[in-house]
Amino acid sequence: MTDADALTIGSTQAQAATRRIAYRRLLGFTLIVQTAVGLIAVVLPIWLARAADLPGPPSSGWVQLWGVMLLIMATLYLPGCIEPVHVRWPNVVGIVARFVLAVAYVRLGQGLRWFALYELVFAVALAWSYRQLLRAELMSRP
Repeated sequence: MTDADALTIGSTQAQAATRRIAYRRLLGFTLIVQTAVGLIAVVLPIWLARAADLPGPPSSGWVQLWGVMLLIMATLYLPGCIEPVHVRWPNVVGIVARFVLAVAYVRLGQGLRWFALYELVFAVALAWSYRQLLRAELMSRP
């Protein structure tokens, strides 16, 4: 192995580390937002239903159930956030789930369209970032 090869491998390993940090920060941000919305839905469901113009009667328990589901999804995503390269399943399923949620939110209408936009934007961003991470990780291995 020449000095140029060592430099190339070292730089690709550095790039993989940078991509990992970027993906973890992006995913961490989305999980913090998701957890906050989930907690608000559980604790203040009527306020959230009115503020976000959610469909259905604000007093129904579906908003709280939705909040619990958001919290469960964020919890299941954590191992993929901690070690995204070696724990791929939560990341792949989570990204696909965000696309599915975006479609479901659009179909439900009203204030959920803003949630659909959020999910779609972050599904695309996470998918792109995760692809970049996996590509950089693969290229960093001799």
